[in-house]
Amino acid sequence: MPAPRELDPTYSVAAYLGHKIRREREQRGWTQQALAAKVFISRVRVAKIELGTDPPNPSLASRFDKVLGFEDDLANLARALLNAQVRDYAKAFLARQLEASAMHDFSIVVPGLLQTEEYARALLLAGQAGDPAEADRHAERRVARQEVWSRERPPWMWAVLDAAVLRRATGGRATMHSQLTKLREMCERPNINVQILPENTTVIAGSISLLTLPNGDRGAYTEGFETGAYTEEPSRVERFQRVYDRLHADALSACASMELIEKAIEGFA
Repeated sequence: MPAPRELDPTYSVAAYLGHKIRREREQRGWTQQALAAKVFISRVRVAKIELGTDPPNPSLASRFDKVLGFEDDLANLARALLNAQVRDYAKAFLARQLEASAMHDFSIVVPGLLQTEEYARALLLAGQAGDPAEADRHAERRVARQEVWSRERPPWMWAVLDAAVLRRATGGRATMHSQLTKLREMCERPNINVQILPENTTVIAGSISLLTLPNGDRGAYTEGFETGAYTEEPSRVERFQRVYDRLHADALSACASMELIEKAIEGFA
């Protein structure tokens, strides 16, 4: 009897995940169409997942887990695959971000945890100038990380955004209208606050994200084009905290910021 494919060291995580789904589906005597209906996707998507060419994000993998009785096996594989596809410099940050109890961000774009899939895709296409299908996969996985908002105790987030975020037509008018509408809806949550940094103030060229973990540890992530760095060294975190504090001090109030967001939504209608 041949050895299982999952023992082959050249076998990819995506292919292994797809193999597990296909094997369990066939054991139950289900067609791809029948499984697709149970997890609310198309038969073509099931086929691609089973082939390992279009792996599911953690949220979709969880639906497969429930339907096929895998507990959390597939979701864990999907998370491992997601982490494996992240640039090395961002892996530690993204892992900590999913654990954080509080986040304080400054960004020149809408932060990833508040993005729509269309907006994320537009940013990825602009940054990589590459394969649209690859951008689709990365955008889907980025948005999947928003499962943190479904936690029993979701994190506290305070984001300061450069005012240009509201005017720049990232992805076109329809994409921006949808993104700003989502931003407004997210701000209605008691644990999310967004403030706009006016254009008559000094801005930095990049983003800062400060994380507070449940045990009180803190980290800071900074990112520019094609580069980033995560640190938990106290003196460096303190330095980035001061940078953030100055930007926050210059930002408009939450109410005034919401008024600008509402006007921006109307402008892209």
